[in-house]
Amino acid sequence: MKYFNFRFFIKVVLISITVLVSTSCSNSSNDSNDCPVAVDTVNIIDEKVVGNAKYYLVLRISGWHDKSEIVELYNVKPSFDRCSISDVEPVYGNSLELDKTVTHLYFDVETKSLSIEYKDGEPSKAHNK
Repeated sequence: MKYFNFRFFIKVVLISITVLVSTSCSNSSNDSNDCPVAVDTVNIIDEKVVGNAKYYLVLRISGWHDKSEIVELYNVKPSFDRCSISDVEPVYGNSLELDKTVTHLYFDVETKSLSIEYKDGEPSKAHNK
């Protein structure tokens, strides 16, 4: 009569479960089917020619309940996939203060820095709240 090795059986089952779990979680997070629940909203809001270069100003609204608004500057026209990920990296990006109204944006091409001027008081729009 053959003897059933219960310990061997448990080891095989545990190894099988470990392999299954580890291979099912190995997908890349950059896969467009793996978008987060709250996908950012992105819009090109302005484009300017400076010398021989063209720059694109993008407004990114991020978050679900507590939203943040981010301005991004690109030196190539960006396109965004269904997860709002750009095909190029921005030259600059910074968050906006939601409790103030933006009056001017200044970009220094040489230093690749952005200055944002605000006006105190109530913002001029609802900021998607």
